[in-house]
Amino acid sequence: MTFLKKLGTILANVAGIALGVGPLIKPFLGSGKAASVVSTGVNDFTAIAQVVTQIETALQGPNRGSEKLAAVIPLVANIVKTSEIVSGKKIADEAAFNKGVQGFAQGMVDVLNAIHPDEAKTENKPN
Repeated sequence: MTFLKKLGTILANVAGIALGVGPLIKPFLGSGKAASVVSTGVNDFTAIAQVVTQIETALQGPNRGSEKLAAVIPLVANIVKTSEIVSGKKIADEAAFNKGVQGFAQGMVDVLNAIHPDEAKTENKPN
Protein backbone atom coordinates (compact mmCIF):
# COMPACT_ATOMS: atom_id res chain seq x y z
CA MET A 1 0.00 0.00 0.00
CA THR A 2 1.33 3.44 -0.91
CA PHE A 3 1.47 6.47 1.38
CA LEU A 4 -1.24 8.24 -0.62
CA LYS A 5 -3.57 5.25 -0.57
CA LYS A 6 -2.97 4.69 3.15
CA LEU A 7 -3.51 8.37 3.96
CA GLY A 8 -6.67 8.45 1.83
CA THR A 9 -7.98 5.37 3.61
CA ILE A 10 -7.21 6.86 7.03
CA LEU A 11 -8.95 10.11 6.14
CA ALA A 12 -11.96 8.30 4.73
CA ASN A 13 -12.27 6.19 7.86
CA VAL A 14 -11.41 8.81 10.47
CA ALA A 15 -12.68 12.15 9.29
CA GLY A 16 -14.03 12.04 5.76
CA ILE A 17 -14.15 14.90 3.33
CA ALA A 18 -16.90 16.74 5.20
CA LEU A 19 -14.41 17.86 7.84
CA GLY A 20 -11.83 18.90 5.26
CA VAL A 21 -8.48 17.23 4.99
CA GLY A 22 -6.22 20.28 4.98
CA PRO A 23 -5.56 20.41 8.73
CA LEU A 24 -5.17 16.64 8.88
CA ILE A 25 -2.48 16.34 6.23
CA LYS A 26 -0.32 19.31 7.20
CA PRO A 27 2.03 17.18 9.32
CA PHE A 28 2.55 14.82 6.39
CA LEU A 29 3.32 17.56 3.87
CA GLY A 30 5.73 19.65 5.85
CA SER A 31 3.60 22.76 5.55
CA GLY A 32 3.93 23.73 9.22
CA LYS A 33 7.47 25.13 9.28
CA ALA A 34 7.74 25.59 5.52
CA ALA A 35 4.64 27.76 5.37
CA SER A 36 6.19 30.28 7.73
CA VAL A 37 9.48 30.40 5.78
CA VAL A 38 8.54 29.90 2.14
CA SER A 39 5.84 31.87 0.34
CA THR A 40 3.17 30.98 -2.17
CA GLY A 41 5.04 28.18 -3.96
CA VAL A 42 4.72 26.00 -0.90
CA ASN A 43 1.09 26.98 -0.52
CA ASP A 44 0.39 26.03 -4.15
CA PHE A 45 2.18 22.69 -3.75
CA THR A 46 0.30 22.07 -0.51
CA ALA A 47 -3.00 22.94 -2.19
CA ILE A 48 -2.24 20.51 -5.02
CA ALA A 49 -1.33 17.80 -2.49
CA GLN A 50 -4.57 18.49 -0.62
CA VAL A 51 -6.78 18.08 -3.70
CA VAL A 52 -4.91 14.91 -4.67
CA THR A 53 -5.53 13.58 -1.17
CA GLN A 54 -9.19 14.64 -1.26
CA ILE A 55 -9.74 12.74 -4.51
CA GLU A 56 -7.88 9.73 -3.10
CA THR A 57 -10.22 9.88 -0.11
CA ALA A 58 -13.37 10.32 -2.19
CA LEU A 59 -12.66 7.69 -4.83
CA GLN A 60 -11.68 4.65 -2.82
CA GLY A 61 -11.31 1.31 -4.55
CA PRO A 62 -9.03 -0.64 -6.83
CA ASN A 63 -8.25 0.29 -10.44
CA ARG A 64 -9.55 3.85 -10.21
CA GLY A 65 -6.27 5.61 -11.01
CA SER A 66 -7.38 7.12 -14.31
CA GLU A 67 -10.69 8.19 -12.77
CA LYS A 68 -8.85 9.84 -9.87
CA LEU A 69 -6.48 11.65 -12.25
CA ALA A 70 -9.40 12.87 -14.36
CA ALA A 71 -11.11 14.19 -11.21
CA VAL A 72 -8.01 15.95 -9.87
CA ILE A 73 -6.93 17.71 -13.09
CA PRO A 74 -9.63 20.45 -13.07
CA LEU A 75 -8.92 21.12 -9.39
CA VAL A 76 -5.19 21.42 -10.02
CA ALA A 77 -5.92 23.64 -13.03
CA ASN A 78 -7.80 26.05 -10.76
CA ILE A 79 -4.84 26.18 -8.36
CA VAL A 80 -2.41 26.83 -11.21
CA LYS A 81 -4.66 29.51 -12.73
CA THR A 82 -4.76 31.38 -9.41
CA SER A 83 -1.02 31.01 -8.73
CA GLU A 84 1.21 34.09 -8.97
CA ILE A 85 2.83 32.73 -12.13
CA VAL A 86 -0.41 32.40 -14.13
CA SER A 87 -2.95 34.66 -12.42
CA GLY A 88 -4.09 37.50 -14.67
CA LYS A 89 -2.34 36.13 -17.74
CA LYS A 90 -4.00 34.93 -20.94
CA ILE A 91 -3.43 31.26 -21.81
CA ALA A 92 -2.32 31.13 -25.46
CA ASP A 93 -2.08 27.34 -25.79
CA GLU A 94 -4.80 25.58 -23.83
CA ALA A 95 -3.54 22.11 -24.84
CA ALA A 96 -0.04 22.87 -23.52
CA PHE A 97 -1.53 24.32 -20.34
CA ASN A 98 -3.66 21.20 -19.79
CA LYS A 99 -0.66 18.96 -20.45
CA GLY A 100 1.34 20.91 -17.86
CA VAL A 101 -1.49 20.70 -15.32
CA GLN A 102 -1.71 16.95 -15.87
CA GLY A 103 2.04 16.80 -15.25
CA PHE A 104 1.66 18.71 -11.96
CA ALA A 105 -1.16 16.41 -10.88
CA GLN A 106 0.66 13.21 -11.81
CA GLY A 107 3.88 14.56 -10.32
CA MET A 108 2.21 15.21 -6.97
CA VAL A 109 0.66 11.74 -7.01
CA ASP A 110 4.14 10.30 -7.67
CA VAL A 111 5.69 12.41 -4.88
CA LEU A 112 3.02 11.38 -2.36
CA ASN A 113 3.30 7.74 -3.39
CA ALA A 114 7.07 7.95 -2.86
CA ILE A 115 6.58 8.72 0.84
CA HIS A 116 6.81 5.66 3.07
CA PRO A 117 3.32 4.43 4.06
CA ASP A 118 4.28 4.47 7.75
CA GLU A 119 4.28 8.29 7.57
CA ALA A 120 0.46 8.26 7.22
CA LYS A 121 -0.66 8.19 10.83
CA THR A 122 -3.97 8.81 12.55
CA GLU A 123 -2.51 11.18 15.13
CA ASN A 124 0.35 13.64 15.41
CA LYS A 125 3.36 12.26 17.23
CA PRO A 126 6.44 14.30 18.09
CA ASN A 127 9.46 13.53 15.91
